[in-house]
Amino acid sequence: MLTTLKRKILFWSSIVAFFALMPVVIAYALGYRFDESWRLRKTGGLYVTSDITGSEIRLDNRLIKTTNLLQGGAFIDNLSPGKYKVSVLKENYLPWEKTLEVHSQLVAETKALLVPEKGNTKVLAQGNFLGLESSLYNPLLAFSEKKGPENIVRWFLLDKGEFLTDTGQLVKYAHTFEIVRWLPRGAVLALDGKSKRISFDLNAKTASIVPLGDEPPSKSEEEKKLISERLDSRNFIRAEYSENGGMLKASWLENTIYPYYFSKPEEILVQNKKIRDFEFYPGRGDALIVSYDNGVWTLEIDARGGRIIQPIYKGKEPEFGIPSGQDGIYVLDAGNLIGVKLTLE
Repeated sequence: MLTTLKRKILFWSSIVAFFALMPVVIAYALGYRFDESWRLRKTGGLYVTSDITGSEIRLDNRLIKTTNLLQGGAFIDNLSPGKYKVSVLKENYLPWEKTLEVHSQLVAETKALLVPEKGNTKVLAQGNFLGLESSLYNPLLAFSEKKGPENIVRWFLLDKGEFLTDTGQLVKYAHTFEIVRWLPRGAVLALDGKSKRISFDLNAKTASIVPLGDEPPSKSEEEKKLISERLDSRNFIRAEYSENGGMLKASWLENTIYPYYFSKPEEILVQNKKIRDFEFYPGRGDALIVSYDNGVWTLEIDARGGRIIQPIYKGKEPEFGIPSGQDGIYVLDAGNLIGVKLTLE
C-alpha cells in the first residue's frame, strides 16, 4: 500500500527523471547519438551501391538491403559516428568488404566492385601466341604466333570468333613488332624497325598490306604518352605507370573538390611491380584493371579501410586487352587466347 509519503517520493522522482531525460530525448529526435567515446554527436550516414542486381548490402554483418533493377543501393542514416564494416555479397562473386568511418553530419559513399569467383573464362584459341594488342575502333585483337625462327602477326575478330585471312604475303618479323597506331579500318605497324600499313575488310574477314600513304611511320609524342598513361572516359582522372620503381598512380585533373575515392589529388596505387597492362575498368573511373605477377586484377583507387585488389584471372604471366565495344576482357597467357567476363549477368 502506497502511503502519502511514498506517493510524493514517486511523483517527484518521476518529475526529476522526466526533466533529466528530456534533453536526451530531444537530442535523439534531432539526430544526435552517442559515439564510441560516449560523446553526444550529430549522426551521419552511409550510401552503398552495387552494379550487380541482387547484391546483398550488409552493415556489420546485418542485412540492410538486396538490390534490384530499380534500386541499386542503400542509404543508411542515423548512424553514430564511428567505424562500420560494409559488405556486399552475391552468389558466385568474390565477397567485397570495406571498413568505413562515419562522421557527424556527413554521408560516406562507396560503390562496390564485384568480381566473378568462377565460371567466367573461355579459351578462344590455342597456339604459341604472344604480345596482345587490342583495337581502339573494332572488336579486334592483334598478337604474334611463333612459327620457327619467325613470328607471324595474327588478327582475331571477336564478334565472329575467327582469324582474319591475309590476302597477300604474311605479316612477319624476326625480332620486334609494334602497333604504331590503330586506324578505323586498319593499323600501322613497325616490324623489325620497318613501317607497314594494314587494311582490314571485316565483312570479308581479310587483312592486306597496303601502301603507307600519308600515315606517319612512327608514333607522335602524344601517342608515345599513351604507352604509359590512361585517361578515364570523362578525362577527369589520369592513371600513369613509371617503370622506374614500378609505380602506378592515379591523379585527379579537375580544379574541383575530388570525389570520395580520392583522399588527396594523387594516389599511389601500386609500387615495385612490373606492370604489363593497365586500363580503367569499363564504365568506371574509380577502378582499374591491371596485370602483374601471375594475374589480372581489379584495383580500386579508394584506399579508405584498405585498398581492395581482387583477382579477375590467375595464370602464369597474363597480358590483357579491352577492344572497342566489348563488355569483357581478353587475356593472352601461356600461348592461349582466353575470354574473361567481368560479370555473370
